[in-house]
Amino acid sequence: MHSGNCDCKAEHELATTFVCLRECLDLPAIRVFNSTTDPNLGGIVFKRYDDRLSPPEVVSDSVETELLFTVPFSQPCDVHNFLVVNESEAVLELKIFTNRPDFDFSDVEATVPTLTLSLPPDFHGSFIHNLNSVKFKGVQDLALYFLSNKGPVKLRYIGLRGRPLQPVKGVVDVTYEVTPTADFNESLSEIQNFKIIE
Repeated sequence: MHSGNCDCKAEHELATTFVCLRECLDLPAIRVFNSTTDPNLGGIVFKRYDDRLSPPEVVSDSVETELLFTVPFSQPCDVHNFLVVNESEAVLELKIFTNRPDFDFSDVEATVPTLTLSLPPDFHGSFIHNLNSVKFKGVQDLALYFLSNKGPVKLRYIGLRGRPLQPVKGVVDVTYEVTPTADFNESLSEIQNFKIIE
């Protein structure tokens, strides 16, 4: 699967200006449904890029060849790129749903996806799938629905790249006076006598 001559890229060699969003995910809260893994361990495939080929992987049930991940973020992000190590036998269909915190299989057919992608087998995670940046601004939750038409879904790595949004600072309520108050000169003299302590 992986050798010294396989031409895999290191993270700094990816042709993208965006950062890995792993640190912005609420990893313990990521869930995976319909897998042979504990549903509470969905975060195990959201690895650092340089660890993408290491075990473990998530495999779908052999009867129901679909997986659903619910991915909460710890802060809002603009998501621009999607990467995956897809070890499935065939092309996977991926439906991505944004900002749907309570999402399950019953919502997949009832909800229009934000984006649908076809994911060919990719044993090295070297394909960068660009997302429509307008639709993926201020993302706080993702639902990722993978479907295989041939055999189980087998994923070793899922990566999201983009930009975290800075938390909004508290708004200051300020009133400016156009004309000075009667005590303006007194206030000014107090300010002039202040000393800065370092």
